[in-house]
Amino acid sequence: MLQAEECYRNYLNGDKSAFSDIIDIYRENLIFFINGYVKNEDTAEELAADCFEELIVHPGRFKFKSSLKTYIFSIAHHKAVNFIKKNARVTLYESTEPIEKSTDYTEFESDVLKDEQARILHDALPKIKEDYRTALHLVYFEEMSYKDAAKVMRKTTKQVDNYISRGKAALRKILEEEGFGYEE
Repeated sequence: MLQAEECYRNYLNGDKSAFSDIIDIYRENLIFFINGYVKNEDTAEELAADCFEELIVHPGRFKFKSSLKTYIFSIAHHKAVNFIKKNARVTLYESTEPIEKSTDYTEFESDVLKDEQARILHDALPKIKEDYRTALHLVYFEEMSYKDAAKVMRKTTKQVDNYISRGKAALRKILEEEGFGYEE
């Protein structure tokens, strides 16, 4: 499969089928990332679709100065935060029954959380501050550099470094309280 930036250049040069490669590359990770904010799979899928729509509707905004991954995750971060702000005052009916996840999402989540340690870590992540969680997700799950994560979060590289250090410390404390050891 071609690099995402090359696929996007091909798309901009008229190869409309190249856009489906971009979707294949980023769709699942983008939904997983957005769902970490909005806590609703359907909403996460809609917002991810909106991110791809941005690439189509506003092709000139991406200047190829950063990776396409950084750019599209920046869009996702912005859309997720805006969604939360817009819906902060809306009170939703809360059911006591568990929400069923689609088979595709469950399989994806299972693939991402392959072993028991990853599951434990995944369960601990929502317990730390949002900025810490976002920085850790971008750097460790999406394998972005601190610089790219800073662009996505609209923070400085030093702030991302601090978030990661503090996030690790917060996770370490949570895991210790739950009786799990860790190795540096």
